[in-house]
Amino acid sequence: MDFYFAAVVVLASALTVLSCPPQCQSCSRGTADCRSKGLRDIPGKFPSDTVTIDLTENQLTDIQQSDFQGLPNVQNLRLSRNGLSAITPRAFKNLEQLMSLDLSLNPITRIHDKAFEGLSHLRSLTLTNTKLRRIGKPFNEIPNISSLYLGYNQLEQIEEDDFEMTTRVRSIDLSVNRIQSIHPRAFENLPYLRYLILKNNPIVEAKGLRFSSSMLQLVDFSQCELKSVPGPLPSSVADLRLSNNKITKIMATDFENNTNLQLLTLNENMISDVEYMAFATTSNLQELWLNNNKLTMIPRGLPIALEKLYMDQNEVHDIESGLFGKNASLETLSLNMNAVRQILSNSFSGLQNLSTIYLKGNNIQELVSGTFTDMSSLKEIDLSNNPLKRIQSKAFKDLPSLHDLQMSYQEQSDVTVADDFLPGIQNAKFLQFMNSPGMAKNFLKLIEKTRVTFPSIKVINLEYNELNTLPSNLKNALVNLEMMTLDGNPLQCDRRLLWLWEWMKVSSVKFYSFEAPTCAGPTEVKDRKLQSLLVSEFTDAPETTETNSGPPAKPEVSTQGRKTTGRQQDNTVKQDTDSTTGEVTAKQERVQGSKANGEIKSTGNSARKTTGKKQKGPSGKKKQNKQKNGKKKRNPKKNTKNRKRNKKNGKKGAKRGKRKIPRKCTKLPTGERRCCRRLKNGTERCRTLKPRVRKNSLRNRKLRRTRKRNTRARKTA
Repeated sequence: MDFYFAAVVVLASALTVLSCPPQCQSCSRGTADCRSKGLRDIPGKFPSDTVTIDLTENQLTDIQQSDFQGLPNVQNLRLSRNGLSAITPRAFKNLEQLMSLDLSLNPITRIHDKAFEGLSHLRSLTLTNTKLRRIGKPFNEIPNISSLYLGYNQLEQIEEDDFEMTTRVRSIDLSVNRIQSIHPRAFENLPYLRYLILKNNPIVEAKGLRFSSSMLQLVDFSQCELKSVPGPLPSSVADLRLSNNKITKIMATDFENNTNLQLLTLNENMISDVEYMAFATTSNLQELWLNNNKLTMIPRGLPIALEKLYMDQNEVHDIESGLFGKNASLETLSLNMNAVRQILSNSFSGLQNLSTIYLKGNNIQELVSGTFTDMSSLKEIDLSNNPLKRIQSKAFKDLPSLHDLQMSYQEQSDVTVADDFLPGIQNAKFLQFMNSPGMAKNFLKLIEKTRVTFPSIKVINLEYNELNTLPSNLKNALVNLEMMTLDGNPLQCDRRLLWLWEWMKVSSVKFYSFEAPTCAGPTEVKDRKLQSLLVSEFTDAPETTETNSGPPAKPEVSTQGRKTTGRQQDNTVKQDTDSTTGEVTAKQERVQGSKANGEIKSTGNSARKTTGKKQKGPSGKKKQNKQKNGKKKRNPKKNTKNRKRNKKNGKKGAKRGKRKIPRKCTKLPTGERRCCRRLKNGTERCRTLKPRVRKNSLRNRKLRRTRKRNTRARKTA
């Protein structure tokens, strides 16, 4: 018996496969797959158990009533991406069990009022991306429709009777059309309406709308041309989206009926004024989005239930005190890219649930005492990109839940930080000091000074902070560190960093984001990776009193007890530290004695003392240098003759009283030469010299011969 039953099943399935139209790809599991076959007509003789017919992306231009016969079980019909321009009357009458019909991406300009006659079970109708300009009354034949998708068409208005008979509809999508006006009673006969989407339409005003639905939850008017808040809306609305409009003011009566509102988005409008207690009636409001407007202050009278407030890219100057109630539920406050100058000490008082504060890109210069104090739930603080100059004592205090502190891109190098800053952030896991040289150096100084340990820190970012070295007790302070990025710092690889080299050899900590720490000095190990050095290559550190203070001061030279008569020379080393590489280069300076105060001063040849000295003259013979009144009398005629002689020979005499600085020349591909001299201040002066043309060159000789030949020819003529 079992064998007989199995044979019957196999035979039935074989008959089903054989009855599949040859134009289709397959007919299995109740789905007739006829996609992208270039069909001009609808195939016939589909299997009787077909539930879904997929005719997407063909060349169908017309649907007739006789096209679908003998298909009592079809529930889904897909006709998108064809060439249908009109839907004729009773085109789908034979599909009595049809529940979903997709006619999207067809150039449909007209739908007959009786087009959907007989589709009493239809629940979903998709007419997106067509060329409809008017709805009409085709939906009157589908009273049980639940979802209407009419987006991306050319509809210009919603009339009073467009949805008159679709009393069971729950979702209407009219987004991306050309709708300019909506009749106030257009949605009055829709008691089950839950989702109404009208975004991206040139609607200027939507006042006086009437709704009979007590189930409406989502209303989307974003990316329209609204100049005021639409309404009145049912009290059941929980999600209202009004972003990207032209609303300029929020009135106290705009949301007085929205007692169940939970999410309100007003981003990218032109709101500059919010009336007092405008959001007070929205007692259940949890999220309020006011980004990219023109607000100069945080609205007063916010509901106690509000959890998230976003006001990025406004013009808020001050965070005043008393803005939030004692029992406020606020968890996230975002004020990025505003003009906040100060935060009062009690601005956040009472916000026991506040966990995230975003203040990036403001004008905060000082954090006063009590700014972030007694906030047990605070987890993240973002103060990046602020011109912060001072952190007072007790600005960070009692923050047991602090997880992430971001203070990057604070380019101020002169920052004052109180000693209790480290204990206040001791529980943080992530510290960001990227491109904040003042904050980073103060942080390292406090670690070296206070010996505070950070058992919770996992990641610390110290990139691009002009750090020459790091304190040796940093390893003991960051006991559970996993990553410390040091990219872009001009590290001086001397014995002060020997501890870091040893730590890198044995630790699993990652010390960079993209490029391993590289030495900027001393010269012997310049541009080499710190980890590749040998112990013997770590030289003694230069004598300096500050760990990361930049270039060291020039040593003072004393000559007390020295004779000042005669010529004196002292080769001293001048150390020039580059601000970006930290390289120290030695230069010798000639210093001459001074009779007046016994100090050594750097002078030129004109200030040399010649009393009792013999110098070699130009001929190599030693001559006694005669003086008269302490000065040598110059012969103007002799100097004039020398200048003329040098000019004749193509020579340029050296300037008197200045030492000639050697230059280095390189030949360019163009034949020119680029010559550079390094000056005392470390800079280079370069000039480009054109190639000299020899007077007796072959080209000049040819030119002279040509001129002579032309002259003879003119005389002969």
